[in-house]
Order: sequence, then C-alpha cells, then structure tokens
Amino acid sequence: MSGAPAPIDPALFREAMRRMASGVAVIVTDGPAGRAGLTVSSLASLCMEPPSLILCIHEKSAALATIEANGVFVANVLAHHQSRVADAFAGQIPELREDRFAAARWDVAASGAPVLADALMSFDCRLAAHHAYGTHRIVVGEVTAVHGIEAEAEPLLYANRAYRRLSAA
Repeated sequence: MSGAPAPIDPALFREAMRRMASGVAVIVTDGPAGRAGLTVSSLASLCMEPPSLILCIHEKSAALATIEANGVFVANVLAHHQSRVADAFAGQIPELREDRFAAARWDVAASGAPVLADALMSFDCRLAAHHAYGTHRIVVGEVTAVHGIEAEAEPLLYANRAYRRLSAA
C-alpha cells in the first residue's frame, strides 16, 4: 500500500463539478485602483461571527488585482432574469467587454463599490483575507451591509454548462 493516492483524472473531476448546481454572482469593486468585476459561481457564506463570505477567483483574473488593491467589493447575487449580466461580466458579450457595467443599472454602496440595482441581494464587503491555492485565490469578505433582498425573485443557477431556475420538488 503506497502512501499517496493515485491522481484523479482532471477531465473526470471537471465533468463531476459541472453537474453541481450553484448560484451565480457578479463580484464588483471600485476605488483608487479602478472599477472591475467578474462572474463567479463559487460564493458561499463563511461564518456569522463576523458575518463573512468566501469566493474563489482565478489568479489570472484582471479583476482580482483590482479587488485586492481597492480592499472592498460587493457580491451581487443574481436573480433568474439576470443571465445577461452574468454573461457580460464573464466576457461573453463582445460589445460589452470594454464596459461590462453597461449591462445593468448600478447604485453605490457605502464602501464605494457598485451595487446591482435589482440583484436578488448584494453583500457590501471589506476584503478580510485572501489565500493562494492552486490556480485560484480564496477571497474572504467581511460583510459590512446587505442590500435589497428581493423576496419574490428566484436565484439564477448554473449547472451542466447552462443557466437554470429553481423548480418545486
């Protein structure tokens, strides 16, 4: 019996992970280092004391350096009708690549970061920590405010390479 397990096939891991449904969020920042944003499906609560969340961003993302330099960001959780906003911040709409923020209407949080006007909910965050792991940076945000909880809206989900909606079981 050897000490190290056999490495997992990356294609198998990718196939398994793509089948897992997750919410979609647009992470945005603004401040001295500029305005930037990206789409993620890796947002989760971390703890209640202090209120915080965690997300993962590829180390080569242009938005990562801006978020780290500004020290603040807003995690805008998207509603089911906001797939165009998700696509814009994922760089999937060519005419919006130069100004992804043109895909929606924005307000400004106390931190100075943009808040998506009709998001399912938005979390205004102070960058509390970030850690490198593999090809990604694990980002911890301490939540300083919660904006606009839309009680009637459903979340935008992503699974199996497509956007999805919730349905009753």
